[in-house]
Amino acid sequence: MALKLPVGQKRLTNVAVVRMKTHGIRFEIACYKNKVLNWREGIEKDIEEVLQTETVFTNVSKAIIAKEKDLQKAFGTVDLLEICKKILKDGDVQVSDREREVHMEGLWKDIVQIIVERCVHPQTGRQLTAPTVESALKSTGFSVQPDQAAKRQALKAMETLEAKMPESFARAKMRLQMICPESLLASIRKHVVEVCAAKIESESHNPGASAEESQKAPAANGDAVARITFVCDPSQYRELDRLATVVYGAENVSLQVLTQTVLCEVATQISSDLPKGAPPERPAPAAGGYVAEKPSAKKGFRCSVCQVDFEDAAAYRAHCRSEWHNFNLKRKVKGLPPLSEEDFAEVGLDMREGFHGAD
Repeated sequence: MALKLPVGQKRLTNVAVVRMKTHGIRFEIACYKNKVLNWREGIEKDIEEVLQTETVFTNVSKAIIAKEKDLQKAFGTVDLLEICKKILKDGDVQVSDREREVHMEGLWKDIVQIIVERCVHPQTGRQLTAPTVESALKSTGFSVQPDQAAKRQALKAMETLEAKMPESFARAKMRLQMICPESLLASIRKHVVEVCAAKIESESHNPGASAEESQKAPAANGDAVARITFVCDPSQYRELDRLATVVYGAENVSLQVLTQTVLCEVATQISSDLPKGAPPERPAPAAGGYVAEKPSAKKGFRCSVCQVDFEDAAAYRAHCRSEWHNFNLKRKVKGLPPLSEEDFAEVGLDMREGFHGAD
């Protein structure tokens, strides 16, 4: 007699069960692993890639399907897709140790990346590195919350870093531009500087705006269009947006983001304050006519073998792989002085490959 297997069953494999208890009844749905968290974070948009079946169960492992009257009582509808979405959003999901570890690592990297993009060193105005941010977060006792979005945790972490390490962390400024009728320029400038503590970079009167910009912000009463560019703290963006859309909403005022993160602002300001062509100040002579020389500035990278300087690390690394550098290394081993790049170019190929120690 032939063995007949049941054909009315659909086996669910690789299942992640999401449970929700409401009105005294437990409901469960069967989902794919690694997809529930992606759905909640907004990474996955297609619900068919999340649900193994749109059926709502009271027990997935025993395949007990929920009754329609229970669904109507608990959710006020019998639309299975809508019920599944609600359970996905508010239900409890069982996550394996490996899934939890991957999720926490991903959150940690996202938080660090957001901080790197939005923070700078307060003294140099330059962007911070990921290892620096990670070390600072660990020193402040920061811990990742698996049920909170990365952006929300990053903003909270930035506040903590600014409070505990103000000498190393500062929120990067934003560069914005406001387009308005020239008659409103003075009042808008006053609000931007006094209320939002912004730093004005430039103002353009009658800038000859393009047709597209003129349609976005046409001048009122035939007034010319003016633009004001400024740098401010990101926390002031909502106030500036309210100024453009609510306070002057009927006056054809628009706000544009030019640069999300302003870097090297301090260094640029210092260099711009120096007069062009001004000779460096020499120290006053001390007693006996001796003049104390200031220590010379550091010259980037220097090759001690070839006695040459390089402005950046890339050029230095390229030099260390060159034939000129390797040739001078052999001369140094033999106690001979290095050759300049011009002298090395005149050396024959035979001497380069079979260096006999000749000068």
